[in-house]
Amino acid sequence: MKTHAMASGLRITLTKIELQALLSLARSGADQLEAARHYSILPKRQEAVAPDIIQGLERGLASVQWKQAEAKARREQPKREAERRAAREHHARIDGYAVWAMFGDWTDISDDPDRRQWADMFHPDTNPREQGEIRRNVWRVFISKGSAALDDLVVLSGDCTTTADRDEIEQLARRIIENHQE
Repeated sequence: MKTHAMASGLRITLTKIELQALLSLARSGADQLEAARHYSILPKRQEAVAPDIIQGLERGLASVQWKQAEAKARREQPKREAERRAAREHHARIDGYAVWAMFGDWTDISDDPDRRQWADMFHPDTNPREQGEIRRNVWRVFISKGSAALDDLVVLSGDCTTTADRDEIEQLARRIIENHQE
């Protein structure tokens, strides 16, 4: 507890625990005022202020709790964001190839029905073709090998899984890699 004397009163800084204790004491004292009316030496003016003091302490406690909750949410926000991203992305290494999958809704934008070219269905630049295939809640698999810096980067044409199952990503990636190696 910190106190600071001022010309018109006393400024007090309390921790949450101290505030809860003071609020409890104030409530207890206010409850006992009615029972001990003939013993009370408090002037009526001070008794009338008691509910306002309790209400002010309750507002202060609610404000402290709200600020603590906001601070906790700010601290945990990067963790929640990483968890959300991890739930929507999948990274793996298969036979020296980097495999990356993104979860979402995809549409086939290829003009050739035998060749699939998947695009994010909700991207503003995506124009799905007439009677093009749409896959919802599936993994779009991207596969690459090498490094762009060393000029040996190979990017394979990816595909979409048919279900939301993460195990299907590896099966699809292996099939694409096998077709590329043939």
